[in-house]
Amino acid sequence: MLIFPSLPLCFLRPFYGIVLWTIIAFTSIQWYTFSAYTVPWALVVAVPTIAGTFFFGRGWKSVFTFQGLMLLVVWMWFTLTTIVSSETPFFHEHVTWMWYRWTFVTKVVGMTFIAVAAIDRFEQIRTLIMVIAGCFGLFVVKALPFLVLGSGEDRVYGPEMSMIADNNDFGLALNMTLPLFFFLAQTEKNPWVKRIFWGLTVATIPAIFFTYSRGALVGLVAVVGLMFLQLKQRRILVPLFTIAVLIAILMAPDKWKQRMDPTRKDAMDGSAYSRINAWTYSWRLACDYPLTGGGFETFSKDLFVRYAPNPADVHGPHSIYFGVLAEHGFPGFFLYLLMMGSCIWVAQKLRTWARLCGDEVGAQYATMLGVSLVGFMMSGFFLGRQYFDYMFTVMACIVALKGVCPARWAHMKQIEEEEEDEEHFQEAVV
Repeated sequence: MLIFPSLPLCFLRPFYGIVLWTIIAFTSIQWYTFSAYTVPWALVVAVPTIAGTFFFGRGWKSVFTFQGLMLLVVWMWFTLTTIVSSETPFFHEHVTWMWYRWTFVTKVVGMTFIAVAAIDRFEQIRTLIMVIAGCFGLFVVKALPFLVLGSGEDRVYGPEMSMIADNNDFGLALNMTLPLFFFLAQTEKNPWVKRIFWGLTVATIPAIFFTYSRGALVGLVAVVGLMFLQLKQRRILVPLFTIAVLIAILMAPDKWKQRMDPTRKDAMDGSAYSRINAWTYSWRLACDYPLTGGGFETFSKDLFVRYAPNPADVHGPHSIYFGVLAEHGFPGFFLYLLMMGSCIWVAQKLRTWARLCGDEVGAQYATMLGVSLVGFMMSGFFLGRQYFDYMFTVMACIVALKGVCPARWAHMKQIEEEEEDEEHFQEAVV
């Protein structure tokens, strides 16, 4: 009832389609119904949105920036490694899954470009970020009664049949969302909206704790530390996160404390050994195929027999870095790092330029997006979500922000000059 009547609007106003596609991608709302999950809703929304962007999109110039072209280069390299690996007899076992994953990544990268092309105003970036924050805010609010009634005994998971269904992936997503809640609480003008985001900021930390993900906990420390370093009014951050951490610790059961304690005798549990096994496998495979790796989904049973210290322990990469290294070789690994690093660098530059132009809100948005991407990179060291659609969405926002900020600053300067002229005129009249 909501989506089908919206399809013409997705064509005529592609940004609306991007918002709708983001809601479907992040919440998997179709899985909360009895039978609507049988329809490929993301595809249904994407087709008119893509078509409309070619006709009505006004942000195409942002696509052709260095960061946009880097994303294109990374996708081209992924395509090349897929072709080469699929033609290599040694990797024939997982060719079907290889092309399946390539199709998925191509869709995500394609929608990233469409999102950038559909955005041509700062207000649209604000709307998109508010929608993302709203999606994950619902998950946090949904988890609170579960945490309180269960006293933190059970793990918090994301919605089923989504990329954040696993507790580790959900912790990664919350680490990326925490900066959104925190900076939106400072930039929004409506007092009720500010209170909601302050509340979500405090509530998200216990939610991250009780995913029971050690990778998410490491990412949380990095995100909070970076926010503390980049925030001018640091006195806001200290009491806020002190309260949130105290709440989490007071609720923490003994099994959570034991799992997070690095000094216990069995700190190297099965999960830790699986990670080391997968990382060693990735390194050995990349050393044998340094240029193109083994292609997508190269973590197969037959290959583990040859490269893994423990052939019986077959798992995914358990790391975005080792995952890209094994699947796309050393060039793909460095291109991937360059793509993310350039986006973080641009976010830092935009923050500096915005403050020089007197645009504190723009500076906060640049900081927010940069910290969110750092949260992905830190938590991702222990999680195999190298093609996370949330990460690509954050990069799209950074690229779009770079494209719309000059016009925003020029408009702000024009208003400032007009106000000065009005003041001079009034003084002259007096």
